[in-house]
Amino acid sequence: MPAERMLVVAVDGWRPEDSSLLASDPTLSRLPGIRDLLIDPGGANEPFTALAGLLTGCTSAVSGVASEAPFDPVGEAPSRHWYAEALARPTLLDAARAAGRRTAALQWPATAGGAVDLCLPLVEDLHRFRDRWEMTVATSSPEMVEHHLRPRIEAGAHLSRVPRDELIGQIASETLGPRQDRAVDLALVRLEGLSLARREIGTDLGRLRAARAALSRDLGAVLAAFEPGPHDVVAIVTGRPLVPVRLLLHPNAELARAGLVRLDGNRIAAWDAFVWPDGSRGVLHVRAGLPPDRARRAVGALERIAAEHGAIVRPVDQGTGATVVSDAVAVLVGAPGTVVEGSAARRFAVPGDDPYYAGPRAVTDPAAAAVTRVAGPGLPASGAHGGWADLGVDLAHALGLSLPHATARGLRSRGAQDLRRAS
Repeated sequence: MPAERMLVVAVDGWRPEDSSLLASDPTLSRLPGIRDLLIDPGGANEPFTALAGLLTGCTSAVSGVASEAPFDPVGEAPSRHWYAEALARPTLLDAARAAGRRTAALQWPATAGGAVDLCLPLVEDLHRFRDRWEMTVATSSPEMVEHHLRPRIEAGAHLSRVPRDELIGQIASETLGPRQDRAVDLALVRLEGLSLARREIGTDLGRLRAARAALSRDLGAVLAAFEPGPHDVVAIVTGRPLVPVRLLLHPNAELARAGLVRLDGNRIAAWDAFVWPDGSRGVLHVRAGLPPDRARRAVGALERIAAEHGAIVRPVDQGTGATVVSDAVAVLVGAPGTVVEGSAARRFAVPGDDPYYAGPRAVTDPAAAAVTRVAGPGLPASGAHGGWADLGVDLAHALGLSLPHATARGLRSRGAQDLRRAS
């Protein structure tokens, strides 16, 4: 029998030592059958790409969200993939709505402007809007604006004075409970505060006490608001762990030296090839129609970078990241602790302990597995593994839904994998 309701909470910036925050939560501890599902290393590793895969059941090659931010060397696009129009395939939210289920998406990537009953994406796109309230109202669902944002505006609330995750906890308490006038059947909630803290100050537990305490409060508020019962599903999606940064790479500086990127001061004036960053990796784009010898020069420049700094260059899988103006031909993947950034005007490589280093203090580890803790009916047994898209397919099945355009088939048990290898 399908689950009655489902809550998916994505927690960015998780590390194994944070598991105690889940063990102490009273709501989660009361749920029967808690188990861990595993996301294999490789594939999407930054939050927006991973959660787009979960939402669509598709790999990043076809989901439409191949990186945290839209490809834009000249800097005019939003800083991240906030808008539902970026997705190339129908989503779990779409399937739920089509089945008459009530949906909510709070701070979830690629949902602004989508068909969601209660949508609060908390977009950051100040190129298009004058201030935060205008931006938030314009990109949230009408029901969210009318019943939950408008009263705050009229009361004189300032968005900048309430941490985003704390606001999400407040909105969850107003919307997600089973005793609301119209109960939410599928709720997707993302909490980012711990990730922001770790990326800014590093992974030292002593300096992260406040951020971990805030996560415990906000996660507890979301779980308590949803009030899961024995026929409901709860999934805590923790993402890949962050590790300390050891090296900051600017591969476009090498492409500029090769004459493939041209600068006007510190700005990009023109490009034939460009590495678009995504955490510890970068996708090499070449301008559509570029002569093959120029594309080979760009790949050769990346291979020199890889050889010098312990990275690898591999051909792009299924054209991941290609756009209407570019072909994606290769991916530069740094060793754990490497951050790839997009500047073509800065020093090419900066060690993480260099006194002139200016970048994040932690980065997602693409070589690490991720753990999703689940409780409730319809999901695989403990230890089942696969990719983010596989998890999305299983979440849909648990609600009695399907994702017909998905490229994944669902998580696999270890036993099934071993049997396939033996045959």
